[in-house]
Amino acid sequence: MAKAKEAKKETVVAVKTNSERFVAEIERQFIAEMGEGVKFTDYEKTLAQHLYVSTVTALQKQETERQKRAKPGNGTPITWENLNCTKLALDAVHRINLGLDALVPNHISPIAYWNSKALKYDVDLRIGYAGKDYYKRKVAIKNPIDIEYHLVYETDHFVPIKRDSKHSQDNYVFEIKEPFNRGKVVGGFGYIIYDDPTENKLVLVEKKEFDKARAYAQTDKFWEKHPIDMMYKTLVHRVTKQIPVDPAKVNKSYLFVEDQETEEPVLRAIAEHANQETIDVDYVVDPSPEPPPQDDPDPEPPEPGTKGKPEQQGLDIDPAAGF
Repeated sequence: MAKAKEAKKETVVAVKTNSERFVAEIERQFIAEMGEGVKFTDYEKTLAQHLYVSTVTALQKQETERQKRAKPGNGTPITWENLNCTKLALDAVHRINLGLDALVPNHISPIAYWNSKALKYDVDLRIGYAGKDYYKRKVAIKNPIDIEYHLVYETDHFVPIKRDSKHSQDNYVFEIKEPFNRGKVVGGFGYIIYDDPTENKLVLVEKKEFDKARAYAQTDKFWEKHPIDMMYKTLVHRVTKQIPVDPAKVNKSYLFVEDQETEEPVLRAIAEHANQETIDVDYVVDPSPEPPPQDDPDPEPPEPGTKGKPEQQGLDIDPAAGF
């Protein structure tokens, strides 16, 4: 009994030490990336700790799933010594700098992908729909007081009202007539609300936008298994693109993650199709009519004019340390 308690105590100490070392190394990368004299605030250290916990949990789950599918003795284990720590460090820096919290649902989803060229797993710290909504509001010229997102089904009654000579503001009429038998999704809309109602913005998303996102996806299984979740995710991405960005609020991390969302899926697709060893995570679906989905690794279609990533630096962590 005493030995069991002692072993548990040593494990707790080791986890704490690993977490602290992880935070310290990410902070070192933060200084290198953001400039000398810049250090994590206490809150940013907390975000780094949350990211560590979330990543460990996600990778353990994905390794369990990998073992179920892999033949005995085949495949590379998803362990810290087999990760591309350079990419993980740099991605972590920019997500922390944006204030994203990995323990808040749909802020960040760590997903491992096998990189056949580097012979390592890349950990995609995929920004979820809630994370996208969060940081997009922060860089707005005028911060919205709320944003509504709705999928529209074929039995719903929806009337968009755009600002014109007869209407002082964008608005809408939306009625769910058959809540338990709504039929197929025919589109969606977002309503960006400001202190001044005349500035409210109604954003319409046609069904073809969902179809376009599905066609671009690297795999159809997420759309096939969770079509409502995927359309909701696409809706949030389309609506937040319509929030005017204040150049004075844009920082290096904002530019990095915006570029990464258009550039990285293409590079990852090349590596995946060459090796076909992709690790994914399952969804947890809320049974409500419009469930808040967990984001998947399927990307949004790329936009022209994207830039390359800054030079990456290494994460100086001993793989044997357990993280």
